[in-house]
Amino acid sequence: MEEEFDETEQKVKKIIKKILKVRDTEIKRESSIADLGGDSLSALSILSAIEEEFNINIPDEETAEIDSFSGAVQLVKKHIKGNK
Repeated sequence: MEEEFDETEQKVKKIIKKILKVRDTEIKRESSIADLGGDSLSALSILSAIEEEFNINIPDEETAEIDSFSGAVQLVKKHIKGNK
């Protein structure tokens, strides 16, 4: 069964797909960046793209949370909520 992703998840998924050059079907909620073939440098690229896409600023002490798809999504949702 295909997973349903909300709008924020879709945007994060698109960023990860583009940077890590993986297929949509490879990205699951539980996927880590390492599982998808990424490393710390690609995680920084993902972070930068997320900040730009969502117009948010993620503090350095929170960047470790971008080690997985779900971690990145939760971080985005937390900062979007904080900006409202």
